[in-house]
Amino acid sequence: MKICIVRHGSAEIGADNDSQRALTTKGTDQARGAGKWVAGLLADGVLANDTKILSSPYLRAEQTAQQIQLASKLELEQLNTITPAGDVDAIVDELTQSENDLILVSHLPLVGRLAAKLVDGQVYDQPWSPAECWLLEGDIAAAGCMTVTSVWYPALEEG
Repeated sequence: MKICIVRHGSAEIGADNDSQRALTTKGTDQARGAGKWVAGLLADGVLANDTKILSSPYLRAEQTAQQIQLASKLELEQLNTITPAGDVDAIVDELTQSENDLILVSHLPLVGRLAAKLVDGQVYDQPWSPAECWLLEGDIAAAGCMTVTSVWYPALEEG
């Protein structure tokens, strides 16, 4: 099982409704870079062709997921539980039921907390750059059962 955890690209600051904050031009470029990286994982056979993209319903995550979908041609679904304050334990329980490789597009603090739970078996905050991607692998998507096998940082594309 492989799970790619992606934080959304850079977003506008100060919108009245946090869930409606859109990507900035830089954020869209970062999301395109993440999409290119994911497409490379598919082309190399690292991710399965039936991998699903699951996105937070927040606009900036949806826009990031759409860029990944454009580059990868994978199926995109919304998952209402992966918002910034999502319940990590409940999400891990959901992931344990999946048989497909997954790409989760979400937010801080959730992305860092989820990665920590899957890799180290405990929840703690980790820093995460906009559009940063971590590829986790393991026999099962459960607490403490996965390993980070690859990471992509947008700064690598920005020069």
